[in-house]
Amino acid sequence: MKKTLFILGAFSLFAFNAFSQTTVELFKDINPNGNSWPFGFYKYNNSLYFVADDGIHESELWISDGTTSGTTLLKDINTTGSSYPYYMTEYKGKLYFNADDGNGSQLWLTNGTEAGTLKMADINTSGSSHIMFITKYDNKLFFSATDGNSGEELWMTDGTTIEMVKDINLGSDDSSPQGFTECNNLLVFIAEDENGIESPWVTDGTEAGTKKLKDIEIYYPYFGKAFTEFNGKLYFRADDGIHGEELWMTDGTEAGTLMVKDISSSGSSEPKNFIVYNNKLYFAATNGSDGKELWVTDGTENGTTMLKDIDPGADGSYPNQFVVYGDKLYFSASSTANGYELWVTDGTPSGTKIVKDVDPLVLTTYNNKLYFTAESTYGNHELYESDGTEAGTFVIAPTISPFTNPCDETEEFYEFNGSLYFVANYNNIGYELYRLTSEPLGLQATELVSFKANPNPTNDKLTITTEKNTQFTLLDLSGKVLKSFEVDQQKEISTADLNAGIYILRENVSGSHVKIIKL
Repeated sequence: MKKTLFILGAFSLFAFNAFSQTTVELFKDINPNGNSWPFGFYKYNNSLYFVADDGIHESELWISDGTTSGTTLLKDINTTGSSYPYYMTEYKGKLYFNADDGNGSQLWLTNGTEAGTLKMADINTSGSSHIMFITKYDNKLFFSATDGNSGEELWMTDGTTIEMVKDINLGSDDSSPQGFTECNNLLVFIAEDENGIESPWVTDGTEAGTKKLKDIEIYYPYFGKAFTEFNGKLYFRADDGIHGEELWMTDGTEAGTLMVKDISSSGSSEPKNFIVYNNKLYFAATNGSDGKELWVTDGTENGTTMLKDIDPGADGSYPNQFVVYGDKLYFSASSTANGYELWVTDGTPSGTKIVKDVDPLVLTTYNNKLYFTAESTYGNHELYESDGTEAGTFVIAPTISPFTNPCDETEEFYEFNGSLYFVANYNNIGYELYRLTSEPLGLQATELVSFKANPNPTNDKLTITTEKNTQFTLLDLSGKVLKSFEVDQQKEISTADLNAGIYILRENVSGSHVKIIKL
């Protein structure tokens, strides 16, 4: 049976043209006896592909058409264990990925059927090829692999033949190419040379055109991307052995690979968490004295400045989890006074401020709202919805323990067929696949709400004004009736007995709803 956490009329405090109903539900209990650990979501040919463990076949490739009955195991690739299919990439009408059928990781493909899910080739006939970081470029697929002799190197395929592009780190040592990002019709990536230094490299798909961009050591984050594209260049963090880890950029050429600014003259500024917003690049960095704070650049040395010292002093606010929502940039940041909280900026120091005292994890946007999980005061995690304001930021599903894929923390949410999918453990049934759907009710605000409730947010009193004698009910988010009363044009009710939170005020005759926020 489908288990619903909340079916909630989520009505705006503001004048939108339509209202919406948000439903959070268990989409499918893939492993009824434990955790299915879904991850690696990818949309291909109108279906959702991911990895999951049903408790019988271990971690294998699954497919979903958006219905519970249409969510099934596509193929048990490794009949004696887990195949762990990952790095899914659509190419020439097929879905390519790496998988282990019990004889090591190799390149696989599927057309969406069990019979059409096949191994493309054994690059390493004596063991695992360690296929990783499959990326499309110049109508080919590029990836890291080993043939058992040359270590993990740069390979490519046109869907028919497979070949090594270049043995960057000669012999059996690995160059471990990763972080593939296209820039100015070239493919920029990170590779390790014979000295064990990970530097930026570039390729045009030929051996001769595969070369090191600069003799610097690049930083590859455990989570997130190594390179961020901004105004035709890639920005990244690197160390030239003189200035420490600083902000660099490249246009794909050696001459165009330059340090943007030595932000910390006394050490490393350690720039990270890059995001493009309002035609500028925002990131976290330290100047050596103020701790890690919010910085911004237009790509020039003079245009690279600290936007705001959120937590003055040496500790730093460590801004992260950036997401653009509406016309503003939202993120998580820490201050001595409040700890980690939800912040927002419009690109100005005065417009950089705290939204709400809540500790957000991965943020995402969906259906013109902001969603994230946050840790409550009791150590549990809850799912939040936000319209970007303090009053409009509230819990829509409680006591959820979110699961973040260890390969990519940005995968906590995935939008597919009009719903937002995520993985959570609710009521200790195990980590399973959940779905959030927000649907318009199709009624105009002037038709839906025929009464007023003020002030909203409220504290101890709420005044309700109607045009005629009307019956009302006040409910909590679980649907429990807290108060029922009659209003003849105007009535003041007490809310002093209510805890801070979100409540629903319903006019019984028309079914009209208003979201009430108790501070």
